[in-house]
Amino acid sequence: MVDDAAVPGSDPVVFHGVDVVSIARIADLLAEFGDSFRDRAFTSAEQAYCEAQGDPLQHYAARWAAKEAFLKTLAGASPSVPTAAIEIDRQDDGPHLSLAPVAADALAATLEERGSSLATADIDVSLSHDQTAGYAVGSVTVVGMTTRHH
Repeated sequence: MVDDAAVPGSDPVVFHGVDVVSIARIADLLAEFGDSFRDRAFTSAEQAYCEAQGDPLQHYAARWAAKEAFLKTLAGASPSVPTAAIEIDRQDDGPHLSLAPVAADALAATLEERGSSLATADIDVSLSHDQTAGYAVGSVTVVGMTTRHH
């Protein structure tokens, strides 16, 4: 007899994205487009955090890299998720990803394609920036659990 009830499996579904961005590139975009770029690419909370730092540019760059890294975890050639729908929220234990509905829906669809769901997913974000080297790095790992049928 086959039971069609879904039970949590132990097989992980892992998506990983990483991106490197030149801090000078973000500086150029901010210089050329100002608030238009800032408002299109970053949430108001991200802007407040970055602007409160000693060197806002490297913090903007790290967040941009993490947003691009998140987009790389999604299925499809070019998901239509605006970067402002992806927020890097700095908490006491480090950076966290907060997703607006359009970004959460895209991630849910990606997970469902692999037999997982947003409910079982855990997201880890890592940021790094080095003004001397002139680069920032963002890394996002999404781990979900498959649902198996028996």
